Amino acid sequence: MNKRFLTLTCATMLMLGSNGAWAVENLDEQTPPPPVENEALADKTHNLKMRAEKFANELGLSEEQRKKAEEIRKADFEKMKPLMEEMKALREKMDAMRKENMKSFEAILTPEQQVKFKEMIDEHKRKMEERSFHRFGRHHGSERPLAPEVETK
Repeated sequence: MNKRFLTLTCATMLMLGSNGAWAVENLDEQTPPPPVENEALADKTHNLKMRAEKFANELGLSEEQRKKAEEIRKADFEKMKPLMEEMKALREKMDAMRKENMKSFEAILTPEQQVKFKEMIDEHKRKMEERSFHRFGRHHGSERPLAPEVETK
């Protein structure tokens, strides 16, 4: 229980410290989130703003403290930006390698096994979406697929 609480606390602090930098510009609740093409990203941005505001209110931060906190978050975000870009590039590279690996694996399967494998992948995706829905109360979108698409011959 304590480990879970500590992990949650650390994750929250990290999120507020790094990801919140770009999201906490106008904390006024009357200001709607800026229009974003990706609705999931818009929700995330708005949620980060609301969490940062709640966090500041619970701590009773003064306006000066809020401004300094925002400056700290922005500076931290700028420092982390190159690392996040590296991580994104590595993730894309890993995804490409997984896709190639999956093609190699599928090449050794018989047509019947390929059909069964596709069914297994589809079932896995369904279960993951179901878990995500139960955990987050809605489908939690991801830019990356849960499993590589299976191509049947």
